[in-house]
Amino acid sequence: MALSTAPRTLVFRRPRRITITVPHHAFSALQQRSDLEGRSLSNLAAYLLETSLDQDDLTQASHAVC
Repeated sequence: MALSTAPRTLVFRRPRRITITVPHHAFSALQQRSDLEGRSLSNLAAYLLETSLDQDDLTQASHAVC
């Protein structure tokens, strides 16, 4: 087996921006929660998206094992 002597480079992925349209009731709920938690609306939305995707990955993984 030959070992690679090529230098490793680190790849950093930077956050990306998106624009979405949400119903008024969803916007109001997000705004209220962000105010209660003392965080920005965009930070809360990003957090909720990430945790939802992480949970979805876990759910898919558990179904694949069965």
